[in-house]
Amino acid sequence: MTTLKEYIHHAWEGETLDAMKAFIRIPSKSSAFDAEWEKHGFLLEAVKDAAQWGKKRFPSGTFEILSKPGVTPALFIDLPASDGHTGRPVFFYGHFDKQPETNGWSEGLGPWLPVVKNDRLYGRGSADDGYSFYTALTAILALEAAGTAHPRIVGFFETDEESGSKDLGAYLHEIAPRCGDPCVLAILDLGICDHHRLWLTSSLRGVVGFKLKVEVLTHPVHSGIASGIVPSSFAVMRELLDRLEDPRTGRVLLPEFHVSLPEEHKKAIERCAAILGKEVIKFPFAGDTEPRSSDPVQAILRNTWEPTLSILGADGLPSTSEASALLRASTSLSLSFRIPPRVDPQAALKAAVAAVTENVPSHARVTVWDCRAEGGFEAPALAPWLEEATHAASKSLWGNDFEYCFEGATIGTMKDFSSSFPNASFLNLGVLGAEENAHAPNESLPLDYVRKLTEAIADIVAAVPQKD
Repeated sequence: MTTLKEYIHHAWEGETLDAMKAFIRIPSKSSAFDAEWEKHGFLLEAVKDAAQWGKKRFPSGTFEILSKPGVTPALFIDLPASDGHTGRPVFFYGHFDKQPETNGWSEGLGPWLPVVKNDRLYGRGSADDGYSFYTALTAILALEAAGTAHPRIVGFFETDEESGSKDLGAYLHEIAPRCGDPCVLAILDLGICDHHRLWLTSSLRGVVGFKLKVEVLTHPVHSGIASGIVPSSFAVMRELLDRLEDPRTGRVLLPEFHVSLPEEHKKAIERCAAILGKEVIKFPFAGDTEPRSSDPVQAILRNTWEPTLSILGADGLPSTSEASALLRASTSLSLSFRIPPRVDPQAALKAAVAAVTENVPSHARVTVWDCRAEGGFEAPALAPWLEEATHAASKSLWGNDFEYCFEGATIGTMKDFSSSFPNASFLNLGVLGAEENAHAPNESLPLDYVRKLTEAIADIVAAVPQKD
């Protein structure tokens, strides 16, 4: 009989790796980046390929494609328990939609070109997170090949995560009654801090964002005639931004965006900082650029439990090669705040909008639109059996206990999982670290880590308690 490890190693050299390569070749960009996604059909293609791959390996399983006009497609799976296992179901989640291509891929690599190099699989969507479906099913296949019983497996894999998962709540409402009462929600779209243990994400930040436009003229005029008389829209914008953020420190100034770090997370953050050390601030800094903080604990806190402001885009600014002697009529920016868990996102949004629309310098015209407000997330405590099984899997495979990490990113739909499955523990796993380059050039899946992650998932699923 094939051992669990043997099966998984062989699969990640053969059929699972081949399936991932086929997935990378599909330019299944998320709806926010492909206005004609329905016409192009790439999202549906990714779902169909996964369904066919799964059905071939689990003939008695359900692989149901959920598709409605104007709604991004999704895949619901339902695999029967094996060998009479009576435990509660395990629920898996992931997504097949991808971020856009971006420029800057290294020679020989590309977003839709699967390449294995130095035990990494390169290509868009490899780590974020097409691997989730194929990893989950490979883990279950390995259990069956090894003759190990497993509970019923259910799952949902969507195609709109990178665009905000606007249809996830409705989909979960539709499928939740069919899922029974899962004991575990395995969310495989999260991060790691190193490759030497399992990492469980304990919290994620929320997001508050909007677009902001400052207008000072109805049309541009010659700067030699108007400058000094007409206020610069850029200067007015700078003043408004200074109400939101201290440019010297990066600290968000509005009190509605801040919370105190809960006591229960302090020790976990200190352990995480001790493990990572200076690695936590290891980024491709240009020249002599310095981080906001070189202290690992403070760096983690700034990235996870403090708010930050990012300027995501701008309109009204010509390129430097096309700039002429004009005083521009307007400047527009896309603002995005990451907010800590426990911050009220609507109160934070209201405070930020008030800050930039009241008492505007020079009485310039200010417009705010495309507002977004999503709260952060804290995972509830693990069920005792799950904590024990996760420690055992991490210790067995990496020689280290699992650790908690804290994400600076946002998955606003976590609340939908909580409300749909209130009795389940969150198993927030992933492969996304600094080296994986999600959303960026050279995105890659660390194959050595994902092989062990697949085995860890199998071990944890096998540990689901039987019902008395």
